[in-house]
Amino acid sequence: MSNLQALLPQRDLRFTRKAVGMGGGPLLALLMFLVAGAIAWWQAPGLLQDMQIRANPLELEDYDLRDGRCTTRKAVFTDCEADVAYRVDGVDYEKHISLMFLSFSRGDYATSLVVAADDPSKAALSIGLERFWNRVAFFLVLFGIFAGLGVVAIVTWVRNGRLNRAAQQPQRWTPEPVEVKATQSSFGGTVVTYAYGKLPGRAAGKQNVRFGKHEAPLLVDTPMGESQALALRPVSGGPALLLDAGLQRIDLTEAERQAAFAVLGASPNASV
Repeated sequence: MSNLQALLPQRDLRFTRKAVGMGGGPLLALLMFLVAGAIAWWQAPGLLQDMQIRANPLELEDYDLRDGRCTTRKAVFTDCEADVAYRVDGVDYEKHISLMFLSFSRGDYATSLVVAADDPSKAALSIGLERFWNRVAFFLVLFGIFAGLGVVAIVTWVRNGRLNRAAQQPQRWTPEPVEVKATQSSFGGTVVTYAYGKLPGRAAGKQNVRFGKHEAPLLVDTPMGESQALALRPVSGGPALLLDAGLQRIDLTEAERQAAFAVLGASPNASV
């Protein structure tokens, strides 16, 4: 692949359009944060209340439990809910109780009603108190996943924006074959995921780039007979950025573009 070094003219070049995808950005982050917030709104109040009930529990013998059900999804995710009515010290209470936990059981669940002895308005199902730490862990994991995805979407959007701005500044580049990991159709174009070589002090990275309807990655054949995509890595350092088959993403003159195709064997996808 030594011919690749003759691919580019000896001058500064820049990408003329976005070199990498933006990774979802604020809208995706907002969606993830909304989901995380909905999970917190759904489960956090019940967990806080049950923590108080656990400190001073009183199990009731006389109560009415209606529409109680537990549903297990994906074999392990169980959510339960029920409407309860009860009386303590002559005062009537009605509550709707909802909870979720991890369980590998497929059978029915037996439960009773427990209230806080010092505040009977706080009620819980014994099944929820028995699995309290299970519920806390499940909540934290589920909330953390969606909140984390929101943070990742923002960080990726900021990082990729910085990469795109840097790629549009004239500079020297080094051609480098990269491995295409996946391709996926998206809104009339194609999103390509590729892996580029290791950076100093870092593991090999992955990146996404969206090609338009009539675009495709620039492919080259390795001496081992494998087909890889061709990317440019800044001489100053940074991730390798994918080229298109028509070499339209960088500001080559038409003569320089034809010279590059000649290096590639008169074809954008030829062996070098």
